[in-house]
Formats: sequence, C-alpha cells, structure tokens
Amino acid sequence: MRWMRYILILSMIYLVCTARTCNENEEAVAIREERFTMNLKDSIKDVFMSDTIDDKLLRAYEVSAVQKLNDFADYLRIISDTTLDMKFRQHAAELVKGLFVTDEIELNIRSNICYESGLNSMELLLAHSLSEGISCLINPLQITVSKPFVSENDSAFTGNLSFINRYVPPVSRDTSGTESLRLIIDIYLVKRLRSFGEDQLEVWDVYLGDIN
Repeated sequence: MRWMRYILILSMIYLVCTARTCNENEEAVAIREERFTMNLKDSIKDVFMSDTIDDKLLRAYEVSAVQKLNDFADYLRIISDTTLDMKFRQHAAELVKGLFVTDEIELNIRSNICYESGLNSMELLLAHSLSEGISCLINPLQITVSKPFVSENDSAFTGNLSFINRYVPPVSRDTSGTESLRLIIDIYLVKRLRSFGEDQLEVWDVYLGDIN
C-alpha cells in the first residue's frame, strides 16, 4: 500500500510540474476561477472557520495529522531518490515545508545504522536529501495519538503523535540490518490566514512539528 501511495504522489507532482496553460481565453478562465473561489469559500466557512471545535472534529484533525506524517515519509522518499528529475524532488521538498508549522523544525532522530549525522533540523535534512539522498528513510509504523489536541489559546491546539520508526538502509536486503525506534512528533491545529482569490480568510489547518 505504501508503494501505491508513493506512485500516486509522484504522479501528482509530475502533473503539477508539467502542467501547461489551456487554450481557453482569459475571460473564460477568470470567470471559472472566480466561481471556483466563491464555491470554495462557501464550503469551508462552516467547518474551517468555526470559532469553536467540538471533540468529534478534533479527533478528525488528529487523523489528518497522522496522514500528514505518512505524507512526510512519502515525500522524503521522493526527495532522496537521486534517480528522479531534480524538479520533482524540489517540488516534493516544498510540499514537505508546507506540512510543518514553522521553517525551524528540530529533529532529534538517533540511529546506530544510518550514516548521516548532524541533520538535526528540517532545513539540513532537506538540503542533504536533495544533494545526496539519505541512507535511511523515515518509515512510521504503529502511529498513535499519545497526546490529544488541547487548546492553547483561541487560535491554536497542540498535541503529539507517537510512532515506531523502522530504519532500513538501502544496502540491506534482510531484516538484520534494520533498526526500530519510538519517536514523538508534535502536532498543531492552528487558525491562520489563507488566500482564496482576492480574499484572505482565517481557517483551521493541521501542521507537524518537532520530532524527538
């Protein structure tokens, strides 16, 4: 199933990177985009702009956080694949940045079988992955919500996920070369300004944080 997700994500990145302008006239394009923006704004107001979030919706956002952790692992696999076109890998790196709450993400991931050292920030991890790839990919298993979302203020909830990270070096073909460590990743539910056409709306969205 993970390889199916990997192929799907890679295909989506390919479509984005190779998209071309259609032959529609500018007026038709503008009308379509305006209609799409209006429909999008109407569809998000009830849920994503609500001042209060009930427990059921908080649990749904926690599920979204789990999905984003899996997305991070899949994107990192693409970024580290030096056989792929660099523009695909760079686009995947931009998608990774959008998953996290800030550009200054700290990583405290220790391993006895991986060769890289000093990659203690997301910035360093992405830069190294783009230039050389990484010897061990993140492979999150048994993901659980170890700390459910709790309110910090009117526009932010915090929590964390626990998961087993199974490192498998690319040169290893048997399980004797694997290593499993339990890690914690912070998760955030934050209300932020997002652009929808010419308008800016405050909407809730889930982000990942530091990994320890």
